[in-house]
Amino acid sequence: MMNNSVGMFNTFLTCHWFDDDAKAIWTDAKTLQGWLDVEAALAKAQAELGMIPVAAAEIINLKADANLFDMNKISDGIKSTMHPLVPFLRQFEEICGEEAASYIHWGATTQNIIDAGAILQLRESHNLLMSGLNGTLTKLADLAAETKNVPMAGRTHGQQALPITFGFKVAAWHEEVKNHVKRINQASEDAFMINMGGAVGTFASMEGNGREVQNRIASMFNLSAPNVPVRTSCDSLSTYICMLGLMAATFEKIAREMIFLQRTEIAEAEEGFHYGKIGSSTMPQKRNPQQAMNIVGIAQLLRSRMALADMSMVRMNEGDATQENVMDVMLPEVAIFAVSLSKNMEKLISGVKVNSDKMLENLNVTRGMILSESVMLELARYIGRPSAHHAIYNATLACASKQISFEQAIHEELEEMGLADKFDLDHLSDLLSPEKYLGESVQCVEKELGGHIKL
Repeated sequence: MMNNSVGMFNTFLTCHWFDDDAKAIWTDAKTLQGWLDVEAALAKAQAELGMIPVAAAEIINLKADANLFDMNKISDGIKSTMHPLVPFLRQFEEICGEEAASYIHWGATTQNIIDAGAILQLRESHNLLMSGLNGTLTKLADLAAETKNVPMAGRTHGQQALPITFGFKVAAWHEEVKNHVKRINQASEDAFMINMGGAVGTFASMEGNGREVQNRIASMFNLSAPNVPVRTSCDSLSTYICMLGLMAATFEKIAREMIFLQRTEIAEAEEGFHYGKIGSSTMPQKRNPQQAMNIVGIAQLLRSRMALADMSMVRMNEGDATQENVMDVMLPEVAIFAVSLSKNMEKLISGVKVNSDKMLENLNVTRGMILSESVMLELARYIGRPSAHHAIYNATLACASKQISFEQAIHEELEEMGLADKFDLDHLSDLLSPEKYLGESVQCVEKELGGHIKL
């Protein structure tokens, strides 16, 4: 259970990094309510099957309200008993009264209730996540559409490579995020399940009705149920967490790209700025990409939990609190990280400012060498690709050493090779035009956005 007063989610230094709605899902009160919802559903299902009195189930459902509980008493009880659920059950029994107390938690085990309650919270977080991801996709689509024709330098290994459009870059982000949505949703279908198998997962205490009880509870919550509800199975939930970690990696990549593009020497794009946003306490001119840097930090926090999710799968026998405890601590963090990433990324993309003039200026910083492939392939028609590569390579060396234009360097190299008359030099200016060597950048954007682009 989350403490509401301390930790990274509540301290004034970092609390603003994280989505308030996501944090609200994982409070102690919400955790307790999740347990109560599951206990109430258990009683209802068992009453329907004649396992417990209907009157007792009605009382249990009526009293399943976290507002009736003393949270401090539960916390103190957990500390003294070293058991996560018994203090809650004792108080619930007092609240329900003698008539119903005997039928609370009938045939269930602690992990059944805690895990099921956490799944209810996780699904609520998942819905927030999907909202944020859909918003991010919309903003990415709008930005890609608006900039599909804006040329810029494409870079590989940190160096200028060939011209692309900014919309092409953004459309690639869109496709990657879209793929994550598919994977996360698919993983959620497997992970969001109700396990009510009891002490070792055999339904031994359910009077032969165990599978039906489990199915009825799952149906009440619109969740799935396992065929073999052993407590040490955690592969589906770990997979879900790892899918969130992969999403975080993409978000970190996008954020780092924005940090790179906002560098003073690059200045091709920047995150949104508002009056009052301060980059430094000593350097008033600074406009730091703080929003993007926060995303990088949260992404790394989430990705670091992927290893814990993997370790949490290794559970001994039919029950193992060592790894259950790790998951109990980690799950709220992961859920809040994921939602916060999606919401922060939506804000980041919606505020992106594109400097098309600087993009064009940077395209020309190599004096035309960024189009070396274009010229090489044309020259290859006359002398073959290997010889053309060698000739244009020499021209790039001359361009750099003599500080002359790439076009002049090509002229000189062709003269030396005796090819000036053979090669169509009038066509050279077209070959050195970035806008004419964008490949199928625009078509790729249109394909990703479905061909229906709002301009």
